[in-house]
Amino acid sequence: MKRAEFEALGAVEREHWFYKGKRDLVRYFLQRETAPTPDDIILDAGAGTGELVQELRTQFGHTGPQVIGIEYSEEARAYAKEANGLDLTPGSILDLPLANDHVLISCALDVLEHVEDDQRGLTELIRVTKPGGIIIINVPAFKALWSEWDVSLGHFRRYSMPMMRELLAPHLAAHSIEIVELKYINNFAFPLILGYRMFRKILPSDKRAEDSIPAKPINDLMHTLLVAPAKWHWFQAPFGVSIFAILRKRTG
Repeated sequence: MKRAEFEALGAVEREHWFYKGKRDLVRYFLQRETAPTPDDIILDAGAGTGELVQELRTQFGHTGPQVIGIEYSEEARAYAKEANGLDLTPGSILDLPLANDHVLISCALDVLEHVEDDQRGLTELIRVTKPGGIIIINVPAFKALWSEWDVSLGHFRRYSMPMMRELLAPHLAAHSIEIVELKYINNFAFPLILGYRMFRKILPSDKRAEDSIPAKPINDLMHTLLVAPAKWHWFQAPFGVSIFAILRKRTG
């Protein structure tokens, strides 16, 4: 990703329903599934501008677990330092600079689609997570939603549920992980985004909806429609803009 993409992201991600909603889900499932202590570590792999790192550090304060962000892009690390005062650790999700069984929670929000070898990226997340710890993953879904936005962000793919299950299969077979949650999320926005992206293919434009925050009532509604259904364990829609996974590393 180019510096301009990180600047565009940084301008909206704090309040935009799509980005804020994903971070809110991380905090919800983190608190539901774990009880971090001051000795624990939370990892954001592919931290981008560092917004999630900053929010988690604010949430837990100086007496909580250590929150670290690892980011491959030099441009992203520079932006995180300039805009948010964050020092992100250089590194790739394909070769995380951490020891085995090192962190309690490993997060990778919209990262695996950026690497050609996503199996290696998942293996690294599992490797650095402690037995009993959790791995939180979000990836974009449905090839039908592919657009110039995916191209500009350097995506290799958008996932289907069969693709995600195939990615997880070797680790499930080896009993190294178990699935806590695996579902399509952002379900109600799917037809709107599909229609918008089909329209953009017919009538291209230099302006992107992803780069601006909607009016507050719409922004709040879209945030609720993203977050609330994702928390419902019983709710499994057959489509969504993203796939969200909570995995637990087995203890034996």
